[in-house]
Amino acid sequence: MGPVAVVSLLLGTLLRDEVEPNTPEYLCLAFTATFFAGVTQAALGFFRLGFLIDFLSHAAIVGFMGGVVVTIALQQLKGLLGNKDLKKRLI
Repeated sequence: MGPVAVVSLLLGTLLRDEVEPNTPEYLCLAFTATFFAGVTQAALGFFRLGFLIDFLSHAAIVGFMGGVVVTIALQQLKGLLGNKDLKKRLI
C-alpha cells in the first residue's frame, strides 16, 4: 500500500459513478485515465517541475488525506457491518 492506493481508490469511485463496473467502457476509461496520469507525471519529471508541489499548502494536503479517510471508511462500512444491501454510494 502507499500513495498509489489512494489514487486507485478515488479513480475507482469516480468511474463507478459514471459507468457500470466490469464493462468494456469502465476498463477503457480506467486505462485512459491511468495513461494520461502517467504522461502528466513523466512530463513533470522531464521538465523538472517537481518544485511545484512546494506551492501546495499543508492544509490542502491534510484536507485531501482526510477526505480519503472518510471515503475509505464509508466504503468499508458495508463489510464491517456485514450488510450487503447498503447502497453503492453512501456520500
